[in-house]
Amino acid sequence: MENETTKFHAPRLARLAAAVTLTSALALGGCASTPGTAESAKPASSSSSSTPAISTRSDDAVKDAAVNATKTQDHVAAAAYWGELYDRHPDNIEAALNYSRSLRQIGSISQAANAMQRVYTLNPDNADVLAEYGKVLAASGRPDQAIGYLSRAARQNPKDWTILSAEGVALDQMGRYGEAQQKYNAALAIDPGNPSVLANLGLSYVLEGNLDTAEQVLRKAVADPRATASTRQNLAIVLGLKGNFEEATRLARADLPASVAENNIAYLKEMMNQPAIWKQMEMLNGAPAATSTQ
Repeated sequence: MENETTKFHAPRLARLAAAVTLTSALALGGCASTPGTAESAKPASSSSSSTPAISTRSDDAVKDAAVNATKTQDHVAAAAYWGELYDRHPDNIEAALNYSRSLRQIGSISQAANAMQRVYTLNPDNADVLAEYGKVLAASGRPDQAIGYLSRAARQNPKDWTILSAEGVALDQMGRYGEAQQKYNAALAIDPGNPSVLANLGLSYVLEGNLDTAEQVLRKAVADPRATASTRQNLAIVLGLKGNFEEATRLARADLPASVAENNIAYLKEMMNQPAIWKQMEMLNGAPAATSTQ
């Protein structure tokens, strides 16, 4: 039998999910941002022991370090090394692209936008530049601008699933969920089972208010060993929104300390029980919400 909460409150629950958790973000071509990174902190100047001073190294040595940091997913170090190369050679496309991708990984979106704006000015027809600039614009909340760059990149590289997924992200941000889902499915046709794309598709269904389908898709994403912690946490939120708090808490504990996981679920329960929250959701929706028979 269909869950009554899902049946009568899906659109409002979806908006609550967006307000509470979807800031953990749609992955732009497998490059999800890490929330909470200070925009003002330039990675290349980091004093962290994992990002040593590199100004005296040769270009080749810096690039080797950058490639290694990227492979090991040490995103702060990667941003530092690629940033050093970019500072030395700001017109170098490879350095700019990798610097921007690393910055997106740590949430330094405005810095990535600055880097890409420069390289785009010099290379306005380069497909890789168009794709990365579009992803940065989507990550910065400018989907209407992002779509133009991503569409141009897709015409040049129609088999690049990351571009299709990024187009889906931008369309979701514009509320065009059906079109977004078409893009994600096209990306999955190229790379079946990709957990990053599945995560985006699942979140698209959440935003649309289809929590049952969102759960199915996110479960498939989480089953992949490449799934990220944010994907598991988003599934936990969906389960909580559907009232499955026991499994939601268990899933949340997979990546968070038990006390934090339990506090998060308790907070979600509290918000769901506050009439003021639903009133706010109704106002955002612009129309009265469906009435539950419970």
